[in-house]
Amino acid sequence: MINPKFLSLLLSVFLAGISGCASRSVLLVHPQSGSTVKCGAAGAGIMAGAADSLVEECLKKYGSQGYLSVEELTPAQRADLERRGVLPKPEPPTFQMGY
Repeated sequence: MINPKFLSLLLSVFLAGISGCASRSVLLVHPQSGSTVKCGAAGAGIMAGAADSLVEECLKKYGSQGYLSVEELTPAQRADLERRGVLPKPEPPTFQMGY
């Protein structure tokens, strides 16, 4: 016979595993045209893992068409897109005390 405490622990671990959630979104920009696309998905429970694969699929699709994530832009591409008004200029970091 299986120990009831073990079953309780096993059930708790199982429920914690299926109750997770995930959310991810990535802004993509086409450096030449300036058009933007946002790849994003959210999932809860057993669908949390699917959210990440949906975003990866979207990134591959638009990446093959020349889109880049904002983090992948070169400084020259970023400056050009900011000048054209496609991207906002980054704000300087603010100092916050960690109290």
